[in-house]
Amino acid sequence: MGTFIIAMIMFLALVTIHEFGHFIVAKLSGIKVNEFAVGMGPEIFSKQNGETKYSLRLLPIGGYCAMEGEDESSSDPRSYDNAPAFKRFLTILAGPVMNLLLAVIVFTIVAFNTGTSTTFVGGFSENSPAKKAGISIDDQIVAINNQNIDEFTDISKILADYYSKNAKNSPVEVVTKTTEGSEKTYNITPTFENDIPLLGISSKMRNVNFIEAIGLGFKETGRNVKMIFNILGMLITGKLSFGALSGPVGVVKEIGNQARNGAMSVLYFLSYISVNLAVFNLIPFPALDGSKLVTNLYEMITKKRVNKKIEERVTIVGFIILISLILIISIKDIFTLF
Repeated sequence: MGTFIIAMIMFLALVTIHEFGHFIVAKLSGIKVNEFAVGMGPEIFSKQNGETKYSLRLLPIGGYCAMEGEDESSSDPRSYDNAPAFKRFLTILAGPVMNLLLAVIVFTIVAFNTGTSTTFVGGFSENSPAKKAGISIDDQIVAINNQNIDEFTDISKILADYYSKNAKNSPVEVVTKTTEGSEKTYNITPTFENDIPLLGISSKMRNVNFIEAIGLGFKETGRNVKMIFNILGMLITGKLSFGALSGPVGVVKEIGNQARNGAMSVLYFLSYISVNLAVFNLIPFPALDGSKLVTNLYEMITKKRVNKKIEERVTIVGFIILISLILIISIKDIFTLF
């Protein structure tokens, strides 16, 4: 139950931040906002402040920023549909940007509290292939398959690239440097989790100051954005199966796993999900922010409007497809629980 509550709070925070981005830029752009809601479903509390109603709703599974004329026709000169294309573009873009900004802030907090990773081994997972091969705590990972390891994240990149072209039972050559300064070479076959190759090691952390932590916050956000786009590319090309995706049920399960590792692990996962939400919404698929960004960009370039009725119909179809996909993935996640 505790994990479920944490998950709901996380979802609510991420969606509220996202919608607040739309809200604040809409206000700055002069677009009329009818309601800003935290939560969905029946209204618990609301307050009218000027032209905008602020409400708290029963179901903590989202929220919304209801702009005049966004989903319906409106003759109001301050409606979303009557605003210049560049203002509509910035208003929609602000949602994903807020999620990325949140990720930077939280990644910074995590980096300041936990430090940054090094190329030295700090620990092992259960049934670690690296530990079984003979690698020890404080050994430095120098190279894998003759490719130098400059950062700990290089390990996952090299492994992913290698196993995208080779069989899973093929070993990799891992070169380490011991605390005495001598080099050792191991042939290790990783384990796989959701098609991701793992050596079963964690990094030894190094403390950082706050300025360095800010830089690491931006760097980690950028790294996660790149990683998510790489995963999307692998899904499209068939290098990664859709079975590797997780829905709300899988996320709740993973929050439980991270909670066992402490508050910083939960915060890191929150940032990761926030980046996911930002990138996912930037995909130019109907019903997502990305589709509206594309139509507004088209108008900015051509000075022509996309037919609103056609856009509405396409959006409905896209929404149905998205909901269906989420349900299918959620059913898969439920079966994996047992």
